[in-house]
Order: sequence, then structure tokens, then C-alpha cells
Amino acid sequence: MSSKATTLLVITAHPDDEAFGMAGVLAKYAAAGVRTALICATRGEAGQSVGLAETCEALAVLRSAELRCSAATLGVGDLVLLDYPDGAAASWDLAALAGELAAHIRRIGPDAVITFDDQGITRHPDHRAVHAAVRRALESAPDHLGVRRLFYQVITCPEAASPEGPGLACVAPEAVDVTVDIAAFEPVKRAVLACHRTQIADAQGMLDRPAGSLAEEHYVLAWAADGWRPVAGAADLLAGLAGAV
Repeated sequence: MSSKATTLLVITAHPDDEAFGMAGVLAKYAAAGVRTALICATRGEAGQSVGLAETCEALAVLRSAELRCSAATLGVGDLVLLDYPDGAAASWDLAALAGELAAHIRRIGPDAVITFDDQGITRHPDHRAVHAAVRRALESAPDHLGVRRLFYQVITCPEAASPEGPGLACVAPEAVDVTVDIAAFEPVKRAVLACHRTQIADAQGMLDRPAGSLAEEHYVLAWAADGWRPVAGAADLLAGLAGAV
């Protein structure tokens, strides 16, 4: 078995994306001894402030602190916060973002990467731009930057079954490749949602759901460098990777 710790990297657009999306998986794998990392492209200055920040600059500082609260709660070992303008994906230099992501991916050395699919769950342009930049970073390198698996976090149809609620871009249940049981880490996911105090209006809907309702996260395999495919009913994103726990 390899002596190198298996590493999982999540790449998002905004502080709080990880809380709504991949928090359970990050917490579960970190608790199992997997090295985890998180890259966020913006500091969230275009988000809600609920009266806690008077300027965009102050909100960026506050939301950055909220993300650090989240990362610490999840046991994330490596947090990277970039400074692309929130809500302005049309102005982003995707080649530059892809280059920055590539450099961080090389440094972190993840075995598996999780990001958004091309709809970004909420169809937010920033989410979709992060998807495009991650793909560009990985596909531009002959060795895919050493990444062995790329996953997209998704929500399932019917939309009412999603913990994030209706009106989002969903996938059919049969399209899901891996469903991770995060029931034991639901309290952690709820604590992470609570870290994002400025976004409580969005988070409250999930926090108000009954205990046991945030018990699964769904993932689609985009590709695997070695041709690996999850078996039906797969529940482990890292199954079969050397050094995985």
C-alpha cells in the first residue's frame, strides 16, 4: 500500500458552497484519515449580509472568516481562498483561473477532485465558470495533474427530495454514480451551515429540516484516469485507491 495519504480536493465558487454541497463528504473522509483540501474562487462579497457588514469589502472579510470556520469544523487540512469577483463570472479570465487551479492542484496532489457539474446545481454563472476552469485545468495537462478521479456533486430529482429545495438543476436518480451516507456527519453539516451567518436566509431552510433529512450526498463520476467505474449502489468515492481508508 502507498505511504502517501489519499487526498480529496473540493473546488467551489463561494464561501458556503461547501456547506450546502460537499460538507458531509469532507467531514466523513477527514474523520477517516483522508487528507482534505478546499479551494474557493471568490470571497463572496456579492452575497447577503443580514446587516453584519456595511460594505462589499467588509462582507468579503466576514465571509472569508465564515469559510475558515467551516473548514476548521470539517477538518479541512488545506484551505485556498482566491479573489475572483463574486457574481461576475462573465468578467473572469478563465485561462488565468484554470492556471491558478492547476498550480494549486499540483501542489496539493489530490487523488480525487469534486466540483460542480456544468449546471452548477443553482445554475449560478460563477458555479458554471468554476466547472469550466476545473475541466480546463485538468484536461490541459497530459497527466491530468495527477488527479485520478473527477466527481461532480449533484442533487437528485424530484427536486422536492433535495435538501436544498425545489427550483434547482437536478439529475435523475439513475444518473448518480456514488451516494455517500453522511448520516453520522449530519450534525457537522448543520454546524458548518451555521458558520455562514451572513447567508442564514438561504441556510435556514436546510437547518429547519428534521434530523435525519441531510443523510446523503450524491456524486456523478466525470472520469477516472484508470477507467475505474463504481459498482451499482456505490457509496465510496475513493474505493480502490491505494492508501484509501
